[in-house]
Amino acid sequence: MSAPSFRFFLREQTRPAHERLDRLLGPIDSAARYGAFLRASYAHRAAVERYLAEAAWPAPFGSWQPAVLLPLMERDLADLGLAPPEVRPLDLSKDISRLIGVAYVQEGSSLGARLIVRMAAGLAFDGSHGARHLAAQAQGLSNWQSFVGIIDGLSGVDRAAAVEAAVAAFDHAAAAMKDNGFS
Repeated sequence: MSAPSFRFFLREQTRPAHERLDRLLGPIDSAARYGAFLRASYAHRAAVERYLAEAAWPAPFGSWQPAVLLPLMERDLADLGLAPPEVRPLDLSKDISRLIGVAYVQEGSSLGARLIVRMAAGLAFDGSHGARHLAAQAQGLSNWQSFVGIIDGLSGVDRAAAVEAAVAAFDHAAAAMKDNGFS
């Protein structure tokens, strides 16, 4: 029996951390809760985007780059009259294994964005007001698909280090949620 693909290995190994984050988030059923979600998402994403932007991606990644949503998030925050929150850095080494773990969480969030964008729409936030980043993220599945296609073809990656970094990224997101009113 062959080993599962890297993406499915990461999914299985990080499931508890992902489920903790999902339970913490819960439904986004009011404008105030959406504002808290937006601030928390910004606090997490700003740290992760900075971390990933400083990466030297090896040749197998070709022209692939992590998605950048901070400019849209800043416009969304302004729409809601919210200031950007404090951003805690993500302090991990930048070896390829850990980069993959963090990027797995960040790029995979495009899957969850498809659900959250519908919740935001129910609160009158959409791709032109308050939820630009979610609209772009929910439509950005091709970046996710490219990423998992690349990592599934890699060899020689320290899978344990990738899992450790992915769990750290999920935990960083959970801390950002707690810092911004989720409990």
